[in-house]
Amino acid sequence: MVITRYVYMNRIIIFLILSVSAITGVSAQTLDIDNEKKHFEFSLTAGLNNDGWQWDAGIVYFPIQYVGMKASLGLAGEIKEFGDWNLGPWNDEDDWLQDYDRNDDYTARFKFTPSLVLRTPRIVAWRQQGLNFHLFAEPGIILSPGASGSRRAKTFSWDLKTGINAQFDEMVFTIGYGITDFSLYSGQPINHHGLPGKDNYITHSVFIGFGYKF
Repeated sequence: MVITRYVYMNRIIIFLILSVSAITGVSAQTLDIDNEKKHFEFSLTAGLNNDGWQWDAGIVYFPIQYVGMKASLGLAGEIKEFGDWNLGPWNDEDDWLQDYDRNDDYTARFKFTPSLVLRTPRIVAWRQQGLNFHLFAEPGIILSPGASGSRRAKTFSWDLKTGINAQFDEMVFTIGYGITDFSLYSGQPINHHGLPGKDNYITHSVFIGFGYKF
């Protein structure tokens, strides 16, 4: 049932983006830079979610202006509590360096995310600065082994990122929102609070990103 809704949602997103493109006839996010077509884009994003932090690095290939294919690798994990850094008294002779707590009990998961990248025509042009703003959507899937200590963790999750980006020559700056059924605690590993994990869970995130076309 979840997969059916996800496929239906993706079809609606694709239809709306292509419909707007056909109606407006304005410029899509350009692939033409310095008299060259640059079909590839390096992408780096970092953000916060329900359970902690996340980052992803990937490569996008755009066969056409509106649609690209992306593959990214990343990590998601818990935010280390301030008290666990335990820097100790700063007035003692270098003793605080010995008090640094390298706690390895925090949950983290590796992620591989293939996705479709959909970008709209330009919605705003800031001509004085040479910036063009575009909306985007990235429906995809997350493949991930379970965290340390988990059992039968969900390894396949749906993922959707949306937001707005700004292109300046080869550089692309991004801010967005993501939603997925990926759970950091799937398979119920024991986290640093000593509590069991969660399944059947929706993760919400906000992120910023940087891209470079080549």
